[in-house]
Amino acid sequence: MNREALAMAVLEDGRELAYQQYGCADGAPLLVFHGLPGCRLQAALLDEPARRLGVRLIAADRPGVGSSSPQPQRSILSWAADVEQLAEHLGLARFGVLGISCGGPYALACALRLRERLSFAGLVAGMGPMDIPALRRGQHPALRLLFGLARLYPALTAPMLGLDRRMFLGDPLAALHKLAGMLTEPDRRFISIQTHLADLFASSLAEAYRPGVAGVQQEVRLIALPRGFAASEIAMPVHLYQGGQDRNVPPVMAEHMARELPQARYRFFADEGHLSILWNCAELFLADFLAAHA
Repeated sequence: MNREALAMAVLEDGRELAYQQYGCADGAPLLVFHGLPGCRLQAALLDEPARRLGVRLIAADRPGVGSSSPQPQRSILSWAADVEQLAEHLGLARFGVLGISCGGPYALACALRLRERLSFAGLVAGMGPMDIPALRRGQHPALRLLFGLARLYPALTAPMLGLDRRMFLGDPLAALHKLAGMLTEPDRRFISIQTHLADLFASSLAEAYRPGVAGVQQEVRLIALPRGFAASEIAMPVHLYQGGQDRNVPPVMAEHMARELPQARYRFFADEGHLSILWNCAELFLADFLAAHA
């Protein structure tokens, strides 16, 4: 499989959905939903374990970020319709979904709307509902500020995101190291040791911002507001993977979702952070997917 090939799916409304594939070309299909800011390139961090285990990774840019067309009136739930059309485009009858960080709510939307086609739904450091104040208390202050502005004064998020964009478009890896102070020790260690993966991750942030800040700004707003559905409505197993050293998505968020989801499968890793869990636990959640997909 050519892991560098950008492809496009043309949706029913004429929009283009950009996607890229990684892992094993003829493996079990798993759709990976990126974080925020982020894009399809984040799935490259899972390429090696996916190839080893026989998983085909398919990662799409959400509307307005990376190379996907904008969708001004979209919602978290509307993503499920895009995913269903992408699955049709690729000829997938049955597949799994994996949401990373702020991709988590989108995976839940698919678990609600596409249950009959899903073999697996998983969240890795998945963002909890941001409209519940108690769940935000352990979050990094900069993120609490960003999402708070998105709820109350959304226009004020543009300068913060504009600064972030200038940094990452200038020198992605230097920008990541500059922001490492916001991360916990497991994530700083991950960035310093796994230099190739850190470079891939930084590049994914730059690509998310390439068309401007509007798409990322829309993402922030959607995550900050109520989701439009309740976790209690989801009638399929949802696997939650949470690090104990995560300040982007503090453990209280995963604990809340584990209580709310009727069929939660919660795994807690005390020594992992927000980024480190993606690499260090990859084989575990990919194996869980394969077991469910069999």
